[in-house]
Amino acid sequence: MEKIIESVKDNKLIVTGATVAVTAGILYKTFSSKNDKQIYEKDVVYVADFQGKNKDLPSYSPFVLKVISILEYCNIRYEIDTTGKLGPNPRGTLPFIRYNDEFVYDSYFILEWISKQFKHVNEKMYQSIGSHNQRDQAIDHITKRFIDEGFSYLGTYYRWVVPEYNEKIIPRLLAGIENPIFRSFIHMVANSNAIKKYKSHIGNLNIDEVNLVCQSDLDSLSKLLGSKKFIFGDHLSMADISLFSSLAQVYYVPVDTPIRLMLLEKQNLVNYVENVKSTIFSDARWELLKQ
Repeated sequence: MEKIIESVKDNKLIVTGATVAVTAGILYKTFSSKNDKQIYEKDVVYVADFQGKNKDLPSYSPFVLKVISILEYCNIRYEIDTTGKLGPNPRGTLPFIRYNDEFVYDSYFILEWISKQFKHVNEKMYQSIGSHNQRDQAIDHITKRFIDEGFSYLGTYYRWVVPEYNEKIIPRLLAGIENPIFRSFIHMVANSNAIKKYKSHIGNLNIDEVNLVCQSDLDSLSKLLGSKKFIFGDHLSMADISLFSSLAQVYYVPVDTPIRLMLLEKQNLVNYVENVKSTIFSDARWELLKQ
């Protein structure tokens, strides 16, 4: 194992997401005890997440947390699966879900699938917008896409790309992995993959430029929210689910990255995160999902 790790270090291998997932799966099977075949309950949504316990929030992935949040808010039966054995993952990314014998990949398509599979979801998510208000529905969609494809990566940029914060945050993410060799290997491989991934989304910005973009985005989100409880008023929308899931990664992980310090200065956004959390999760449920 040490030779494998040294080989990766020496060759500075950049590993794709699929390779990370495959490698993690092999190592997990190597270092974990063999379990009986999992039996999945009928009509329960199983959500794949990273292995291990979460110290700070139900998932350290904004995209997994987004799926968990919509399921929780809409009272849909679900379980979080961290075994790495939920089913095939040809994309090598999380989340994906299993529902009976059906698999759905990518949080965008998972939410689309949930909206079609469970008819009450759209009715609940469009209470503030209205089912016939096409303009606000368009704003909801564009806001959600901006958050998912842009702001989410800024929010977690510091944890993966900046060594000062990576050394403090990533061990929190991997704390549930008991085997130290496996944990070190996954940390190293995940870092290599993440740097490539984040540069593809953010570009070759230096840290000062990333800070400026973060400040500009938070300023705009604060103005968009204003004094409202949620983006469109008194009820949650799909855009709220995305924004909460991204801001939660910054707010609830107690490491003072530049973006976290910026967020804490925006009282309406801080109130917003706490309002969304309390609307979706009871305190007891939030703590339970962190285990």
